[in-house]
Amino acid sequence: MSGRDPSSFQGSNLPVPYEVGYAKPPAEHRFAKGRSGNPRGRPKGAKNKPTGVNTDYGRKPTEDFLLMEAYRPVTIREGEQVIQLPAIQAVFRAMGVAAMKGNRLAQKTLAEMVERTEATHHQSKYELFSAMFDYKKDWSAEVECCEKLGLPDPQPIPHPDDLVLDFNTGDVKFLGPKTREEKQRLDGGLARRDQAQEEVNYFAEKYRRARSPKQRALYLSEWHWEQRMFDIVNYAVGKRYKAKLENRSYAEGASREGKALEELRTKRKLRSEYVE
Repeated sequence: MSGRDPSSFQGSNLPVPYEVGYAKPPAEHRFAKGRSGNPRGRPKGAKNKPTGVNTDYGRKPTEDFLLMEAYRPVTIREGEQVIQLPAIQAVFRAMGVAAMKGNRLAQKTLAEMVERTEATHHQSKYELFSAMFDYKKDWSAEVECCEKLGLPDPQPIPHPDDLVLDFNTGDVKFLGPKTREEKQRLDGGLARRDQAQEEVNYFAEKYRRARSPKQRALYLSEWHWEQRMFDIVNYAVGKRYKAKLENRSYAEGASREGKALEELRTKRKLRSEYVE
């Protein structure tokens, strides 16, 4: 013991007295022997959950950790270049390099992995194509039957006319909505396009009848605005839903078919650069 005065110490009932300070409370504030520091106990349902991973019911934390490590970015050097790749891609790249250098185990493993991946991809593609072929055939027959009987189009989603099947490649393309939500957005867009067509007709007629240069400029500006709205919506929809604009203006500043969105972005960019 040092030569300190014992009166400078607190808690003389401890086996070894210590100086009061950080993490060394006075005797009256220390936990009494035999009494818990958490008298209420652990809250009901509390668990020692690991951080950074979802351990809720139905989850597989081990798989989450595995994927986190697989896609963790790592830095590697290739010749004079330093690049960053997901860890799993770096592993495959190292395996490919080893295979090209003659490592037979790497060659065999890599070839088998590629073969299995391609087989799985081919099987999934075949199953999708087969299912969509049957879907298109059945619904096309149903739509044709309704037309013959004078009944309204049943409007299945996706519509068979929006399905394009490539028998050479096995690819399936959707040129229209695939869900009810997408169909609602499409209907809203088509309604706005119809409104734009009505406005174009209205302002085109007003422009042709106006005599005042000020009025003609105002009507032409409104005409061009609605024409641009028509072109933007019309560009975004699938081929089956496209329409031809009546009363198209070819005056300076008018949007061009198929290029309205690009022109609008260019104008906004030039405007922001000018403001800056």
